[in-house]
Amino acid sequence: MMPQDAVLAVTWRCNARCEMCGIWKVSEHDELPASAYAGLPSSLRDINLTGGEPFLRADLPALHETILRACPRARTVISSNGIFTQRILAQTREISRAEPNVGIAISIDGPTDVHDEQRGIRGAYDKALATLKALGDAGVRNLRLAFTATPRNAAYLGAMYALAQELGVEFTCAVVHSSEHYFHSTGDVRAMPIAVLREEIQLVMKGMLRTFSPKQWARAYFMKGLYDFAAGRGRPLPCRAGRDFFFMDPSGNVFTCNAAPFRMGNLKESSFNDLWNSPEAEESRRKALECGTGCWMVCTARTSIKRAWPRVLAWAIARKTTGVSLPEDAP
Repeated sequence: MMPQDAVLAVTWRCNARCEMCGIWKVSEHDELPASAYAGLPSSLRDINLTGGEPFLRADLPALHETILRACPRARTVISSNGIFTQRILAQTREISRAEPNVGIAISIDGPTDVHDEQRGIRGAYDKALATLKALGDAGVRNLRLAFTATPRNAAYLGAMYALAQELGVEFTCAVVHSSEHYFHSTGDVRAMPIAVLREEIQLVMKGMLRTFSPKQWARAYFMKGLYDFAAGRGRPLPCRAGRDFFFMDPSGNVFTCNAAPFRMGNLKESSFNDLWNSPEAEESRRKALECGTGCWMVCTARTSIKRAWPRVLAWAIARKTTGVSLPEDAP
């Protein structure tokens, strides 16, 4: 089976100094040329372009167009810290001509001081908010406010969900993960204030389940998985790393996912089909099946939720009737 989902880090270059991420410390900047992305599989349906800060690539529109030609049925979301407003706006206008409904996710991790401290840049909050508003004013409709929960900002998760609603944009969330080959950090989720996170996640889940949108119900289930991960309960659904999805770094190394460092091959050294079916890839899949990290991010959970949609739908309908109540204590 070929993959449907991919996270593509197109650069390690970054203009932020995030405390939960070490990408900005990377000094090696070997980047695939835009033309190399023509080798991606046409099976992809969801692609996240990330970094580093992807808008630092001057050729990002060309890179994106190459991906669309290779993966014509894929939907693209570009994740950004939102600091370079005018650069992001100009490139998004160009990208939107090729994909009118391209998604742009701007990271906002709390109120002004909290966000600026977490991102390591004074004024980062004001710039990110200005970018979201400028993109909306420019007619970009597929916008997301992306929140990363850490021990510093867990208490503001619900407030950022409310801000997303106020701005009329979608809300996405992650909790800090350890990843030496992607985030270049060993962030410890065990330091998370679980009781605080529980209350905040429950608040957001209730809001999502009050809607009439099955997509929001699925996101409520995803939020449940975030709490399960942070509380040490593991994933609510089986992992499909290296089967349904993969992660690729800027130099073309393909891994089963962006959390575990199980390398499958390199796109510069072989075709994607040969890479995907290689002995190295099979060994990496075996390791992924035995992996006990229980990680849970949108990119690693989406295909699992789709595969288990009847179960997820039944869960949502039941919680819409009985209410949301997450377990209080870790196992």
